[in-house]
Amino acid sequence: MDEGLVALVTAGVGLVGALGGAAMGGLAAVRGARMGAQTTARATIEQARTQERAQHDYWLRDERKRAAVLMLEAYDRFTIAASNVTRMFDLEIEASADVWSAYNTSVNEIRGAYFPLRLLGPARVHQAARELWQLIEQYHEGIQEWGDGIMTATDETRAEWRAREEQQRYTLGRAHSDLIDAVSESLQGNDAVPRSD
Repeated sequence: MDEGLVALVTAGVGLVGALGGAAMGGLAAVRGARMGAQTTARATIEQARTQERAQHDYWLRDERKRAAVLMLEAYDRFTIAASNVTRMFDLEIEASADVWSAYNTSVNEIRGAYFPLRLLGPARVHQAARELWQLIEQYHEGIQEWGDGIMTATDETRAEWRAREEQQRYTLGRAHSDLIDAVSESLQGNDAVPRSD
């Protein structure tokens, strides 16, 4: 064979090999780029989900804190109003429709403040808030009974009402402390999703 032809065939084979190698390299580069893009996309999606969870957790924590503060502030107003009503019943202060109205308003504020805690949880805060709310409702029933019968009650009945009210006030104070403890723990840790009941 002619040396020129051999060189031409060798060059042709080299060119075909080079083109084949370039094609294979190009395919590998395209495949690598696609795999890299998929990996980047998965990482971006996971990062977005993580950020969304973190934002939701922050929002939930903020809402739980706000709801707890509303309940605790309402309780403070309730205790002042309840004290004024019992002082009025004991004739320590002048009877007034304003005192009774402030007390009823404070009970309604407690009711309104309880439901956000019920919805937002967590379970221990919900349980403590529910116990406090139920004790306030029982206290309120006693105050209404006292108010309804104050004109016709005997001294013995009045003494029974006063003793019951003092015991309930003590129980309310313990339930209030339990709620504060539950809220504090909740805000310091990661609590579960709120209860459904």
